[in-house]
Parts: sequence; C-alpha cells; structure tokens
Amino acid sequence: MEFGFIGNLFFVLAAALVGGLVAKFLRLRPIIGYIIAGIIFGSILPLEVVGVEKLAEVGIILLLFSIGLELSLSKLMRVFRAATLGAIAQMIIVATLSYFFLLALGFNPAASIVLSLGFSLSSTAVVIKILSDRGETDTIHGEVMIGWLLVQDLAVIPMMVILPILAKTGEGGWLFPLGRALGVAALVVAATILLGRKVAPFVVHKVALTSSRELLVISAVALALGTAFFVSFFGISPALGAFLAGVVISETQENHAIFAETRPLRNLFVALFFVTLGFLVSPTVIVVNFWLILGLALFVLVLKSLVIFILSFVFGYHGKTAVATSLGLSQVGEFSFIIFSLAGTLDLLSPQTTSIGITTALVTLLVTPLLFKSIVPVWRRAKLLTARWPEINKAFIGWDRRHAGDKKDLKNHVIIVGYGRVGSWVGKALDSLNLPFVVIDLNLHVVNKLRKAGIAAIFGDPTEPETLDKVQAKDAKAIVVAIPDRVAQEELITRIQTIGPKVKIISRAHLDEDWEKLRTLKVDKVVQPEFEAAVAIVRSILVSMGKPREEINKRIRSLRLSHTINKR
Repeated sequence: MEFGFIGNLFFVLAAALVGGLVAKFLRLRPIIGYIIAGIIFGSILPLEVVGVEKLAEVGIILLLFSIGLELSLSKLMRVFRAATLGAIAQMIIVATLSYFFLLALGFNPAASIVLSLGFSLSSTAVVIKILSDRGETDTIHGEVMIGWLLVQDLAVIPMMVILPILAKTGEGGWLFPLGRALGVAALVVAATILLGRKVAPFVVHKVALTSSRELLVISAVALALGTAFFVSFFGISPALGAFLAGVVISETQENHAIFAETRPLRNLFVALFFVTLGFLVSPTVIVVNFWLILGLALFVLVLKSLVIFILSFVFGYHGKTAVATSLGLSQVGEFSFIIFSLAGTLDLLSPQTTSIGITTALVTLLVTPLLFKSIVPVWRRAKLLTARWPEINKAFIGWDRRHAGDKKDLKNHVIIVGYGRVGSWVGKALDSLNLPFVVIDLNLHVVNKLRKAGIAAIFGDPTEPETLDKVQAKDAKAIVVAIPDRVAQEELITRIQTIGPKVKIISRAHLDEDWEKLRTLKVDKVVQPEFEAAVAIVRSILVSMGKPREEINKRIRSLRLSHTINKR
C-alpha cells in the first residue's frame, strides 16, 4: 500500500513524536528515540521515504550548520595541545585498530574503513548535554572533552571527502585520487572560510539591524544552503559546506541569536533524518547479528577508553581527569550516523552492514549516561588498586595532587564548594566582610585566578577525604555547597555530617527534586536560586505598589511557607 508523500511524511513525524516522547520519559537523548522509532515503524509500515529523505537531507545541513555555530574556537585554544594532538592520535589509533579487527571479523576492506572511521568519533551532542546537566563544562576534564570533540567534528571534513573517492575507485588505485581530492577540498574549505569571513558577518549584521527575526532566520538558512550548494560543485558534501558556514558565523556577534532562531526549524528536519535513518535498519539483521553488535559495541567502548586514557597521561592529564575523559568519550557519535548513511548511498556499505554500524553506535550511546555515573567509582577503585605499587600510584594521582594546593591552617571558617555563579557571589560577600573562607573547585583556571587574587583555594574533588582534610572541614563554621551535581552534593553532605557534625551546611538546590532530597538529608538550609529570584521579584513589585513593610514581610513568609509545603 502506498501512502503518497503527505502520508509518508505524516507517519515519519508520528514516529518522531512517539520516539521523542518515550526518550523524554526514559531521560534519553531524542535522537535515540527517533532512530528506535524509525526501526519499529519501518518494520511495520511499508513506507516509501524518497521524498522524505530529501527533507531529511535539509535536516542534516541545518544540524551541521548549528554544530558549526556552537563551535567555540576560544574553548579549543585553552586545551589546544591535548585536544588537537590527542584527538587526532586517538582517531588514527582507534580507526586503525578497528579496521584490522573488522577485517578479521569478515567485513570487506571498504566497509571496514567506513565503520572504523565512524567508530573513531564521539558524540558532541550527548557528552556536552551530560556535562552541562552535571555542571562540569568548566572543569578540567570538561574542557578537555569539549576541545577533543571539537577537533573530532572538524575531522569529519576529510572523512566525508574520502568516502566518494573510495566509492569511485573501488579497492585499488585510490591513493592519487584521494590525495588530489583532499588537496581540492583543502583549497575549497580555505576559500570558503576566507570568503565567508568577509561576506557572512556583513550580511548577518545588516540583517540583524532590521530587528526582524524572520529575516534573520531566512538569511541564516540561505547562507547555510548557499554554502552547501557552492561546495557541492567541487564534489564535497553539501552538509560539510553548511558546517563551514556555521563555523564562520560562530565568530560573529549574532551567532547566539541565529542559533536560537533556527533551532526549532533544525529540530524538525533533524527528527526527519534520524527517523528515516532508523528505516535503514532491519530488525531481522539486529536479531541475527545480536551478539556481533554487542561484541562490536563492547570492543569500541573498551578500545576508545583505553586509548584516550593513555593519551590523557601522555599529555599530562592524570588521575580523575584521565578517567573522566576516557569514559566520557568512549561512545560512538552522531556524526557516525551521517557517515554510515552517506556510505550507504554510495554503496560502500550494504544494507546489512549499515544496520550493524548504526545499531552498534546506538548501543554505545545508550550506555553513555551509565559510563558518566561510573567515573567516580572507577576512579576510587583505581586509586585503591594502584596503592599497592607506590610508583604507579604516584604517577596515577600525581597531577591532581600537584595542582591541589597546600593544606590550609584555618578554623571557624566558611568552605565554598563550587565557585560558579552562586559560589562567587557568596565569596565576594564574605571577602567584603573580611570573614575567613576557602574555595574548593574542579576548575583549575578558577582556582589559579583566586590564588593570584590572594584567596585561599583548593583544586580537587570535594567528595574526596583528602580534599576535605586540606580545607580543615571538621573545624569549619559552615560549608556552602554550590555545585549543581546532586550525586556529588549528597555524598559531600553525608561525609561532612560524619567528620564535622557541628558544621552548618547550606546547600543550593538545582532542581525541585534536589530540594526534596536535600531536606531529607537534614541540611541546615536549602536555597533554590530560581525561587529566591521569584521572592525578590514579588518583594520588588509589592514595594513599587506602596504596600506597607509589615504586609510585604507577611506575604513573603506566606510564599516561603507555601513553597515548603508544596515540596513536601
């Protein structure tokens, strides 16, 4: 039965809606829900998605355009050596070892190359989202991971150039055409960036001056599609051209506005792409190759973790930073889906191999949240295991100890854990009152800045006994827990209540459920910034309306009581 273009489009969007809702309920990334929904719907409905695939191609163009917009070259420069050299070395090592492993499993050379390239990439979208949720984007391991991912995103450029060459030349005589294609691609990329830096900012700025949101969206999409159209003349993937357009615009003042305005449109088209990608996966292939897929996923996770862990040591990042980086970047990223899809259209991958590659990547994405949760347990277990060998233990945790700082000789002081937006204001207030305080933070840049300003600061994990000992936690007057990670909050609070039962604990609640949990832990004071902002706004409104101070205080007390009761 044929449904026609409108019918096909409806079923694809319905699949995206169902998959997105299920993913939201299970707290998974939407793309996972889209792909799984595509697999299920594709096996039930005999859809012809030729027309829809064209719209999905637009989705990929807009996806890569938005990724280019988010590309922060300034963040990359902070960890340039480790991110650039480390990411390149990791991709080469992982791709090479994966290639020979896949050959040994019976995959043909072309398929082995494509799959190994895809497996070498990690997920920018998933990792950055998890880091953001955990409040770790500005930590050392967060910056290393983000820089690593940015280099991997840029490495997609030569990967997407290689695929058409492999398709044209088969298994022999490909070296010269590949070199020529890479040379042409390098010239086109350089020309696009140089020309784009002159044209794109000028156009975007002029359109922004009109204060028209519609025109800003149109200009952004036109630049993305125009660049995609331009590079396609030279045999380069249109999606890659859109990525370059995003990179160019990312350096303009209007990049955040463009990203915000184009995001809803991008999300719609991206949903189309990932659902249609799911249609390419055969459930029969998954069932028949179930153990092969699980084995490949395990191989990729273990291989990437080991390679990244070793490279982290090579570039000077030891201890918890190395563990966090290696586990956090061990999955296969969303760019692999694009590579597998493109390779499928070029007949480099058979439908069966495409299904295996996509499903393997999907499995690694599904376990990524669990890998992030295992960072601290793995780190602690590793410390205990290496304690038997002093030299290995010294090498393993030496970097963390070297940067931690000396033990502070303090008593009746305040400890501020996390010097972000909340912690920094607390610190400024205490400093202005000449009250003794010490800061614990996992961002070495923040710690060094505080030390230069003459403020006592320790670099380290606040849940570690060694770190708490350095700040004399048992003798503190109070501790301000200003980190957003609830797991770390709970562990820190429990530890403080054990070693210093008289220490007053004041904790920030990041989410509503955090508030409830912190109250059950019998924290002395729980502060929810969003609620406090609402209280300040209400107070300001009542003052502006000329209400008496007694009535204002009464209303505020009532509001706080209502907030407490509702939480219970």
